[in-house]
Amino acid sequence: MMDKKHVRETLNSIIDSCCSDDFLYKVDVSWIRGNIAFAYMIGAITTFEKEELLKRVSESKEVL
Repeated sequence: MMDKKHVRETLNSIIDSCCSDDFLYKVDVSWIRGNIAFAYMIGAITTFEKEELLKRVSESKEVL
């Protein structure tokens, strides 16, 4: 069984890192969106959290 709390924490950590100015690696935006969708499908994040994460990713995709 998957630990939903761990999935949520990892996803938030990845997005926080990607949105920061000192992120060292380029990450494919579609990969991040896919992980958000996965986290939502397994119930690790709510609809509100999903929308907020997608918004953050789309706002910072120039950095990615």
